Amino acid sequence: MAVNRSVVTRKLAAILIADVVGFSRHMERDDGGTFARLREIRERIVDPKIAEQGGRVVKTAGDGMLLEFGSADAALRCAIDVQRAMQADNQSKPSDQRIEFRIGINLGDIIVDGNDIAGDGVNVASRLEALAEPGGICVSSAVREQVHGSLDVGFDDIGEQQVKNIMRPIRVFAVALDSTAASHSAGDQTKRTAARNGNASRASTRQALLHPRSAWAAALLALIAIGLGAFWWNARAPNAAGPPAMSVGVLPLAAPAGNASTTQRAESLTHDLSAQLARADVAIRVIPMTARQGSPRNSGDVAPALNARYVLEGDVQPRRELSEIRLRLVNATSGEQIWNEIVSLKEPAIAAEQMRLLRTAMEHLRGRLFEVEIGRAIAEPTRATTAMDYVLRAQAIDNADKSLDRLRRQEALYEEGLRRDPDLVPALLGVYSVLDGQLDVDSNVDRAQLVRRMDEVTSRAVNLNRTAPETWRARAGALMFMGRWDAALEADARAIQLDPDAAWLIASHAWLMSMAGRPAEAVTLVAQAVAMDPPGSWWTIRVGCEAHLLLGQYDQAIAACERATGHAGDEFDIAYFLAAAYAHTGATARAAQETAKILRGSPGFTIAKLRAKGYSINPEYMRLAEAHWYTGLRKAGIPEQ
Repeated sequence: MAVNRSVVTRKLAAILIADVVGFSRHMERDDGGTFARLREIRERIVDPKIAEQGGRVVKTAGDGMLLEFGSADAALRCAIDVQRAMQADNQSKPSDQRIEFRIGINLGDIIVDGNDIAGDGVNVASRLEALAEPGGICVSSAVREQVHGSLDVGFDDIGEQQVKNIMRPIRVFAVALDSTAASHSAGDQTKRTAARNGNASRASTRQALLHPRSAWAAALLALIAIGLGAFWWNARAPNAAGPPAMSVGVLPLAAPAGNASTTQRAESLTHDLSAQLARADVAIRVIPMTARQGSPRNSGDVAPALNARYVLEGDVQPRRELSEIRLRLVNATSGEQIWNEIVSLKEPAIAAEQMRLLRTAMEHLRGRLFEVEIGRAIAEPTRATTAMDYVLRAQAIDNADKSLDRLRRQEALYEEGLRRDPDLVPALLGVYSVLDGQLDVDSNVDRAQLVRRMDEVTSRAVNLNRTAPETWRARAGALMFMGRWDAALEADARAIQLDPDAAWLIASHAWLMSMAGRPAEAVTLVAQAVAMDPPGSWWTIRVGCEAHLLLGQYDQAIAACERATGHAGDEFDIAYFLAAAYAHTGATARAAQETAKILRGSPGFTIAKLRAKGYSINPEYMRLAEAHWYTGLRKAGIPEQ
């Protein structure tokens, strides 16, 4: 199979980096409200100004943006407009609720790798942003030389600044937004310079904005080759004390002394357990013990060497016609055993059956690990300092309610995780998941913007982890929403290839078949998924419900939907399938009950808004949805407009 490699090129560009002042303070005070306000500011102020000047959003994080412009003049005009609009916007806000940006702009050489950029030009822009005052703009001398007198601002020359990871000093100019006077001298700016020097120290602990590891590596080689300095925003905030969240060290399974065959069997099973645990969830950090770490049998002894929060240990006991594997998950700090399970394997072992049983055990471990780690992360929420802690806090409120507010609170936490670690794949997948949910419940959602963000996070997740089926499955969903059917099916096939025994992936493929206007194939795939993992998960049953509805098989749709409701309560999408199916069969009272659930979950819901969500723009899907879903909802009392 051909390998897809991004083409790395170089060019001169104007780079703008913006950062929210005091973002962590705002998030700690009101994470959901802060994130909602930032989104509103971007939609109302920032994005229109970028578009006016022909700029491009390269990437975003919870508190920052990296933008590219064709000229220094365009970048500076955008920054001035944004800062002035924010000044006006903040006048009516209490001081503790005011959102302010720092902005840095540089004109310089950059490396382009696909949609990403890196290099010295970006690195300098990052340092300029760190020097800016709240609500202010700092530019390099290259930008100052390129802009013309048409801008109604002044420039304060604050002299040459020595900043982190750049060998040469940078000549910096602060933009005087409230002045049209000529540029001042460096000597007149002692106080400004002192303040900005304080801001510069902040840069050493700020986090990197989204930068794919593949682009990072390509840019690194290029920078080494031409002797450029360090990378943009390579300084990371110090990690919290203690091992990483969701980290599990895997000890070799013990075997009875003097039994060579069982010892060999234990080694093989240890390897298989590590593989199945890693496959159980992309959020789990599996740390196998290597030969160089010795062979301690005590989890407390090995945990420091592995830097693991938990340790999986166990032993293999040969029995008549079977091997018994006794597994334990231990808190490496306290020594508390938090999970245990016995797996019995028939001998001689059948490979497929062995893997199925080990997989099931690791799925059980996964569930318990998340339960314990979520409890740890939410026990003291204001002290959650690692990126993964924010992901765990987001998952703690998963399904707590079915509202748009819940989804936005989760989104804020996932985005804060990305701000702290832009390479955190579970956070990227979490953003995709909550955006998918918002498409369901928000009648006024901006579909185009939402899908753009889905594209960003799933593309990045795949680039960061190409061996995790979760990343390819999410990518397939985003591509489907973009109408790129061949690419979506290819990504879905890749996910199944990576884990062919995962029933949830088969069910997800079934859903994609329905969206492609092929619900009959979806029904077959749902049956396959149920056979692989009886009696079928909530998601599997829900996919079958939708497929039957699209086929006009209303009784089968009702049976499946009612089973799904029993699994997970009154889910919003189950309600709007059931309402249509009940209405088609004449069960008007039940249809009315489901309609009430729909309108409670999404006030203002109409068929026109449902159609505008564009779950699928496949012509055959649209025909089937109109014939069976939308028609049923009309009968159930959902308004057209």
